[in-house]
Amino acid sequence: MKTHSCFKERAESYYGIFRLIFVLFSLYLIGHAFYRWDGFKYSGSFPEFLPSLALITTLWTIVIFFTSMLIWLLCKAIKLFCQRIGWEIKIATFLLFIFFSLLSAVLIKNLLGHHKYIFLIFYIIPAFTFIFVWFFRIRAEHWLEIIHGRITPLVWLFGAFVIFSAVTVVYHGWLKKDRTVLNNPVQSVPADKNQPNIILVTFDALTAKNMSVYGYSRDTTPFISQWAKTASLFAKAESSGNITTPTTASLMTGKRIWTHQIYHLAGSCYHNLRCDVENLPAVLKEKGYYNIAFVVNYRASVYTKLGIHNSFDIAPFETDFYEPSSLLGYFDMYLYRWFGHKFEIYDWIISRDFALYYFLDKISGNYSKTMFPPEKAFNRLLELLDKNVSEPYFAWIHILPPHDSYLPPEPYAGIYNQSLEFRDYDSQEKFKNNSFKYLFKSQPVPQKFESTLKLLRDYYDEFIKYCDKQFEIFINNLTIRNRLKNTIIILSADHGESFEHGYFTHGGPFLYEQVTHVPLIIKEPGQAKGRVIPDLVEQIDIPLAILDLANISTPIWMEGRSFVPLMRNQKLSPKPAFSMTFEKNRSRGNLINEGTIAVWEGDYKLIYYIKEKESLLFNLKQDPDELTNLVAKEPKIHQHLLGLIQSHLKAANERITKGNFRE
Repeated sequence: MKTHSCFKERAESYYGIFRLIFVLFSLYLIGHAFYRWDGFKYSGSFPEFLPSLALITTLWTIVIFFTSMLIWLLCKAIKLFCQRIGWEIKIATFLLFIFFSLLSAVLIKNLLGHHKYIFLIFYIIPAFTFIFVWFFRIRAEHWLEIIHGRITPLVWLFGAFVIFSAVTVVYHGWLKKDRTVLNNPVQSVPADKNQPNIILVTFDALTAKNMSVYGYSRDTTPFISQWAKTASLFAKAESSGNITTPTTASLMTGKRIWTHQIYHLAGSCYHNLRCDVENLPAVLKEKGYYNIAFVVNYRASVYTKLGIHNSFDIAPFETDFYEPSSLLGYFDMYLYRWFGHKFEIYDWIISRDFALYYFLDKISGNYSKTMFPPEKAFNRLLELLDKNVSEPYFAWIHILPPHDSYLPPEPYAGIYNQSLEFRDYDSQEKFKNNSFKYLFKSQPVPQKFESTLKLLRDYYDEFIKYCDKQFEIFINNLTIRNRLKNTIIILSADHGESFEHGYFTHGGPFLYEQVTHVPLIIKEPGQAKGRVIPDLVEQIDIPLAILDLANISTPIWMEGRSFVPLMRNQKLSPKPAFSMTFEKNRSRGNLINEGTIAVWEGDYKLIYYIKEKESLLFNLKQDPDELTNLVAKEPKIHQHLLGLIQSHLKAANERITKGNFRE
């Protein structure tokens, strides 16, 4: 009897409760770790994955500690309450209910998926568990004693891994010197003061098709339209892909995606193919340029994603430009500041597919205005220029809007649609995750999505107008400061955004014009006459043009071609342009055998799905909306363009086979 009483005290103690929760939560983490690794292995190696696993283990153990404390206090409160009113209740029954509820939830999540059947976890499982435990409540203490005995080896095993994880986090987080924030005011190489300053402004997910400067029906870019009248506007600029990390890697290296081999949003260029030394800012720095990076989207981080931070003199963390409006936003900001530049998956614990997200989301609070205002990055550069930064300088400003979620502030919200539906982050995210985003082929838009899609396109257009105004304020401030006399301004985007072809936002296997056709407008110092350049150019041509404008020779490892002669009314021989997405391929030296490649030549564009061996051929002059597939009607053109894709892909795979990949 005394032994039973001692066990009861231990089982109801904080340590006893902690043991139960620790084992259950650790089992859940193991299942989720296999799920996460299954995706991470496409872009990274296990030695890179292990520190992230250690980080989530350490943070998850902290959550376990507080969860156990909460349940322990709840047990104490229930027991005290029942004693006060004269009820007899066994805390063991309550603990058994929690144990089996959590165990069932872990099994459902690990076996059936991380998005599916969530209603089972929150509603069905607790109901069935309550009925089950109630019928066997008399033997609850006996069962709890058996469970405690059986889980002891797991407690020791998981405990040892927690200790290992904590040591790993300390090493990678504080002891290992790497990826530090740059703030170096010293010019390393004597500069030619006659060279122009260069400001490259890229807006994330800005498609040319929704800009009035490119002929869109709405006046979404009134200032840019006016500004472009005395600039060089490229009518056919095509991005290298359809997601941020690969396209910004191409923008900064002048290499196509199949060359720099950065295919995914996860992982980074940090370990790949000499990106750290073969990049645009590195070439500029060698010639005396002072380099600045104000990048708002961590998917384009010069630290963890592109690996080019050593080529910049100033490059603050992306969180410097955040204005969080929710609890989740603050969690994300601080996790990124503490761990984002040291661990590949810094936000695992609050990711949408992890258990903690569902609880934080309920108490986080919604928001209806962007957390990434463009003016913060623009103003940061203006403040730096006021301090008489070294010249010549190269400044890359990567703005997150108009990337989804489409949350323009007042007075822009409501310009094109006064509806209050989907005016917040949660509702837009829910629609995006439940929509037809990744349908493989072009299909009619499901009726239930049509009205929402139109609504969100209206909000996207409002977001663009907001960006246009912030760009206007930025240019006006440069003018007031007399900073444009020797400064080239380049406006572009990493990729576009889609509301057509049964395809919402960007990413996935699609390379339609709405995601590949990006703005490219260049304003040179003192330029008084504008020109529209109809020639086809690629995103990888931009870094070569920047070097050309700075009178710097082009390194042989860049694959693009300078289009500056076109800006001087000269001719260039036509060349095909390529765009590609390889998200389903493993990077790091693996052959490309799946994905999508697009090629442009003349008026024609071919989109080729590698694994499916299916093609879409369009005449963009006659069919700019890509509605009519000409494969059957134009077999010779189809075979010619398909041959271009296949020959270039073969050459890319041969380079990979030769092993020009660096671990």
